[in-house]
Amino acid sequence: MRKNDGNIKCCKNCIKGIHVGIRNEILCREKGIVSPDFCCSRFMGFEPETLQKHLGYRCSDCIHFTFMPDLRNSNYGVCSMFSVRKVDGSEKKACSKFKKKGKRSA
Repeated sequence: MRKNDGNIKCCKNCIKGIHVGIRNEILCREKGIVSPDFCCSRFMGFEPETLQKHLGYRCSDCIHFTFMPDLRNSNYGVCSMFSVRKVDGSEKKACSKFKKKGKRSA
């Protein structure tokens, strides 16, 4: 019995690969044209948690981000995981520890 194709670590299951349609080859953003069974060190699977980080979420959408509004910008705050310096949470991309929080209350 074979494993589920979605769980196998190879280029055909990587978010950086695009199916070319010629001999089942994959166009990888990192390595170029590769075999569908090839796997490099930059593999990124189709896991919901991994994809969520790359969908455009920002620090201000994370549960670890604490808002400390400024007069000019209401999105200023600090990340309780990594920093004590105030940053604009709407401009910084989500990090590897990102966990989406519920809706922001006013």
